Amino acid sequence: MGQAFDDGSDQRGRVLVIYASGQEHAGIIANAIAVRIRSHGLRAEIGDASCGVMPPPQDYDAVVLGSPVGFGPKTRLIASYIRDHRDALAEVPAALFTISASGTPRDGDLSEFLAELLRSTRWQPDFTAAFAAGEPLPRGGWIGRLVGYERTAELVKALGTDWASVEQFADRVATELAREAVIADRTAPHPSASG
Repeated sequence: MGQAFDDGSDQRGRVLVIYASGQEHAGIIANAIAVRIRSHGLRAEIGDASCGVMPPPQDYDAVVLGSPVGFGPKTRLIASYIRDHRDALAEVPAALFTISASGTPRDGDLSEFLAELLRSTRWQPDFTAAFAAGEPLPRGGWIGRLVGYERTAELVKALGTDWASVEQFADRVATELAREAVIADRTAPHPSASG
């Protein structure tokens, strides 16, 4: 998935979803987040950080970042974006989701990875989530049987993406944005009724 940015019109409720991953499924997860955010009546724009320069957070009302688990080049793209825009990210609701090959301990300790990423960028998002991005084990066949791998429905479910969690994460972004808008409206000066 490439960049899909809007015409730049200034409209409240604009959410930027940026992801970086070598896995095609990461784009599918990011797109699902954007679709769910749009279902709340907000505008969500999605971009793959691997495709080039990403727009700054200050052009949006909320930002969602997606990073693979691990400290490879794709994670460095997201970490660089965070470092370059840390102050602007602090001014808007911001969330971070991680994408692992399986969402299992095989990918390492997700909380340890997240803590290291946040420490190295000196940034704290409003909330985070971790999603599995697929099935790392052989899909069956004679090689799978040879090594004793049995692909059961329970195993496939455990290793697959939990789409309900993806939707809950997107709902939380939309809810946070609505809450921030209400707070801004309450603190903004209102014109007097006599004026």
